[in-house]
Amino acid sequence: MNTHHYKPILISFIFALLLSACMKDKGNYTYTPINSITIQGVDSAYLLDYGTRLQIKPVLKFSKDDHEDTANYTYNWVADHLVGYTMAPTIISTSRNLDTVITLDYGLYAMYYRVTDKKTGVFTDSYFTLNVGAPSYEGWMMLCDMENGNSRLDMISHSGNTDTLYRDILKEVRSAYKTTGTPAFIATQFSQLGGPTNGSLGIFVATSKNAVLLGLDSLDYVPAYDLKNFMQAAEPVTDWTGADISLRMYGGLLYVNNNIYGIGYSSITNPVNTQDGGSALFKPSRWTAQNTSGQSIIFNEDTKTFLRYPGSGTTCLTLPAGDLFNFSTGMDLLYSAFAPFNSGEVFAVLKNSTTGKRYLARFTVPGKQNYFAEITGDGIADAENFAVSPDLGYLFYNVGGKVYEYDHATKRSILMHDYGNRKISLLKFQPFASTYASASNAAYYIGLSKKLLVGTYIQGQPENSGILDIYNVPDINAPLQLYKSYAGTGKISCIAYRER
Repeated sequence: MNTHHYKPILISFIFALLLSACMKDKGNYTYTPINSITIQGVDSAYLLDYGTRLQIKPVLKFSKDDHEDTANYTYNWVADHLVGYTMAPTIISTSRNLDTVITLDYGLYAMYYRVTDKKTGVFTDSYFTLNVGAPSYEGWMMLCDMENGNSRLDMISHSGNTDTLYRDILKEVRSAYKTTGTPAFIATQFSQLGGPTNGSLGIFVATSKNAVLLGLDSLDYVPAYDLKNFMQAAEPVTDWTGADISLRMYGGLLYVNNNIYGIGYSSITNPVNTQDGGSALFKPSRWTAQNTSGQSIIFNEDTKTFLRYPGSGTTCLTLPAGDLFNFSTGMDLLYSAFAPFNSGEVFAVLKNSTTGKRYLARFTVPGKQNYFAEITGDGIADAENFAVSPDLGYLFYNVGGKVYEYDHATKRSILMHDYGNRKISLLKFQPFASTYASASNAAYYIGLSKKLLVGTYIQGQPENSGILDIYNVPDINAPLQLYKSYAGTGKISCIAYRER
């Protein structure tokens, strides 16, 4: 009971003692300012090629050290991690100023520069990114005809906001691959075929002498990368003259030696140019039209008939009877391509060998016919190259140095550009692989896919007279708008884009 009587008094006494102690403790702590460090002069991002020198000279300020005695500090330039991946940090330099040759693997790195005061252990970091690439890291790859029986692979290297032309990119990156022979094809697409491809973007190149896969970053090559090593055919292909390739994600079609082979996940099948399960091989056209699911239209030149390849197996199927024209056309196929236009159509240009007239056919891969009519455009009988706008459906063709746009709705041709005496060696809309929704550069590549590519050159000057013009294509037949132009290439035979 007494305890209860005295408890309030005891609590009050203790509280008074604590309050008194706090009131008497005035200024009995001494604070010493630290030597704070400020880093300036380090940009937020750097981009350079593998094996080149990176120099950065930071401006350092110290609150307690006006003269920066470097003996009092440590300096570390650190590659913390490859963006999107986990890795142990790597110190690339311990110098105050960075002046070193970068030998990190290709990719985008999260980096930091750390300055530490040895006396206190206090440090300050400056963060930045470093994109390690190569001249061949991204850009337009152009297989050029040197008109001496050999080819040359040129590249317009895209790095940040800078485009640089490299004549003979293979020599620039010291690739072992030699482009002997005349140009056949170059193409890029996601592939699991093997060699350097591992589900990422594969680079397929062929001349009349050989067809290969090139390394993903530095275009490296060993004989194991030859396409013949991935073919199931009993007889290896030794002559690739006139070969062509049509790729989709993880698959495609290969045309060589009057046969068409299916490109699967891990191998290239036996010929698929048989009909309705038969064993006889027909002579196919090099022009194929393949949709995104792998189904394709293949043209039988023996019977002048369009057939459907279902995307697997080794045979083509007869198409259903059409409402507008007979799929057994009786005509020669001059060009065909698949375009996303109108939810996905095959565009085919046909020639009646008797009358010389040209016709445009539009139909879906399953066989629904949407359009068939004579092409009445200017100079169409002498057209040399064709290309179809993927979103507007305009048919472009050239006659000599003149580029025309044919509008199938109005059935008229509009002269879009006259290159005069310059020869046109390329007319194309480039398909891209990285256009799916989650691709980081999808919007950029979708935009590029809608632009018309025109390659020109001066006859007799195949080494450096080439120009690649890239045009925006407006609707309602408005004039082409030049987007970019690159001069000094070789005579461009075929083109692809190395994406990132």
